[in-house]
Amino acid sequence: MKCLSGPSGMGHPQYAGIVSPYLKWVGAKTRSMPALLAALPSPEHVECLIEPFAGSASVFLNTRYRQYVLGDSNPDLVSSWRHARDNPGALITALRRLYREGNNERAWHENRAAFNRMKDSTEKAALFIYLNRHGFNGVCRYNKKGMFNVPFGRPVSPYLPEREIMIFARKAARCYVSFFHAGFEETLSAATTGLFAALRCGIYCDPPYLPLSDTSAFTQYDGQVFTPAHHQRLVTRLQEIHQQTGSPVVISSGDTPLSRQLYGAFNLSAQNVNRSVSADGRARVAVSELTGTLY
Repeated sequence: MKCLSGPSGMGHPQYAGIVSPYLKWVGAKTRSMPALLAALPSPEHVECLIEPFAGSASVFLNTRYRQYVLGDSNPDLVSSWRHARDNPGALITALRRLYREGNNERAWHENRAAFNRMKDSTEKAALFIYLNRHGFNGVCRYNKKGMFNVPFGRPVSPYLPEREIMIFARKAARCYVSFFHAGFEETLSAATTGLFAALRCGIYCDPPYLPLSDTSAFTQYDGQVFTPAHHQRLVTRLQEIHQQTGSPVVISSGDTPLSRQLYGAFNLSAQNVNRSVSADGRARVAVSELTGTLY
């Protein structure tokens, strides 16, 4: 174990190896974890981590806080966390059935249509993971009617993440974790009101990135667009919480001029990360990402 240190409890212990989530996720923080661990508060100084954009839960899986508040605006994503925590065996059994004859375009469209008709259940959570693993490069996108509309990704050998689901379930059993289907403002309210306000909380935010170009925006993964005005509201709220409680705050963002302007109140550092949702593997080049801190 390597312990990273910094001012005022900055720096989370870095363990050997990075744990991967059970979902493929655009912008997942697996590759960014060394820089994030250097920026996140130490578990010795913070009891609870609040994440209003928890996504694939990479940060949850690779940190060692005693308590977590994980929120996201995508109800299907949050449901998958709950089913992976509460009944991972049934989730894996349902996934095995889907994988047996599911890697063709006809089965994909039938399963996607079933998913869009279905109410919350273990079967729907399994379909969400199946669609994620068989769809185009881990993109999660809905139309304005709330229908999942990602195209078939034609995977050669889709990976069934049994091991990763069990790792998630075991991690959730070892700590106190609360899952919220909520917008970022509601999730962040845990820092100032209710049970968690009595704890020493840190905050990590990974909002949908501002696009690098007009054709690279994947910001509708819950059916809504996350605009610059939303980013500004987020910055304002994070500053208010930091001033009120002293909670350390860490954010991730794409490195664009607008991002640097919006998050200018943060101590920003840049790092290169290999990312792309291009179908051409040769187009997957390193891009610059920002990590910002308020301590």
